[in-house]
Amino acid sequence: MWWALALLVVSFLLTNLLVGVLHRSRVRRIEEKSNRLCAAGGAPSKLPVTLITGFLGSGKTTLVNQLLRGEHGLRLLVIENELGSISIDHELIDASRQAAMPEGVVVLKNGCICCSGESPGSELERVLDKLLEMADVEGGSMPFDAILVETSGLADPSPIVQVLCRHEMIHSRYYLDAVITMIDAKHILRHLESSGPLAFTRRRPEAEKQLALADRVILNKVDLVTPEELELVAAAVRRVNRSALMVRTSNAKVQLDQILGQRAFSSARWEEALEGKLLVGDVVHAQHGSTGVTCVCLRAHTDLVLDRVQEWMQALIARKHDDLYRVKGVLAIVGEDRRFFLHGVHASQVLGHFDQSVFAPGSRESTLVLIGNRLDALQLEQDFAQLANSSAPPAPSSDKACDDCDENENLTASASEAQPVDAKSAEEAQLRRRPTAG
Repeated sequence: MWWALALLVVSFLLTNLLVGVLHRSRVRRIEEKSNRLCAAGGAPSKLPVTLITGFLGSGKTTLVNQLLRGEHGLRLLVIENELGSISIDHELIDASRQAAMPEGVVVLKNGCICCSGESPGSELERVLDKLLEMADVEGGSMPFDAILVETSGLADPSPIVQVLCRHEMIHSRYYLDAVITMIDAKHILRHLESSGPLAFTRRRPEAEKQLALADRVILNKVDLVTPEELELVAAAVRRVNRSALMVRTSNAKVQLDQILGQRAFSSARWEEALEGKLLVGDVVHAQHGSTGVTCVCLRAHTDLVLDRVQEWMQALIARKHDDLYRVKGVLAIVGEDRRFFLHGVHASQVLGHFDQSVFAPGSRESTLVLIGNRLDALQLEQDFAQLANSSAPPAPSSDKACDDCDENENLTASASEAQPVDAKSAEEAQLRRRPTAG
């Protein structure tokens, strides 16, 4: 029997080694292609990637079809989460070109393309790699204007966000424009706040996770609920995610500028999302119903020391990276006029500054929103208060060690219009920052 166990262990190790080698090979290809494109065309523009997520029946596919049908003149690439899940209206398909396309690829009459894949993270990385190859062949010109990634209703969108935060993606020609979460106003409460003996059969952690990661929430099917019910839904959304901008609609009808070109990580959009959207008070937190999703909102009116912010985040990631669904904040740093940002999912966190954004007179403060599974709000409040007021770096209790954390990386990252600049993989559980650009 021991030989079977040994064979299983060896197979596991070889599989992981092969995956690692393939990933590093793809990283090198992406960086080489990106470097060639930069050398050929100077400073390249980056292609926005919009992630559209939401639970089953929320209206994601309807939204995507409407975007593809619109007369906006944009060349869109739609990437579906699951193999065989493409559901595009037949009249939109370019039959003359479709015959030459491989399985899983759909060409539309307006120049848009849809493709599908089994794994959201790896498939997205593969497609982005291919796009760089196409741009390299065409002399540096990207064949599309924007990318839409539609997840399945049961998918965790965080692997896709982590892909776009990876070092090689940040240095290439892509950036995460926004995470758009569709909500079925008629049925979402049963997935978020179900109670009773069979509540566990209805409550879905995927729906909470999708909502927690949102930069913009589309409250769909509002025509199917009463005004009172709609307010209950909106309140439930805010309990999970206080910083997301909200749009109410029916039949997934939204304006194009409410989905694309959001620049969710730009200084202006962050100011809109974080300032005035949180409850009054320096510290606000809310346990979401009977579930474990917690939204913790922190404020500090004194400047923070950059190194101590890094140390605190590294310690928090070491303890809670699996449960840390989303982090988003704007920070006032000692000795810096520029506004700094902190954002990410799980162990992939980005810390840097907005190149051209400074605090308005009298508005200098730090605001941080953390959303996750059963976060210790009291501990976070104490840590953040110590971070803001104490001369010694905070030392949050460590209930789970992380052997992979690297606390020696001590540089900062920058962002032009707050495009993602650097991150770490979920497996490494470390906070990475790179030298300031410009």
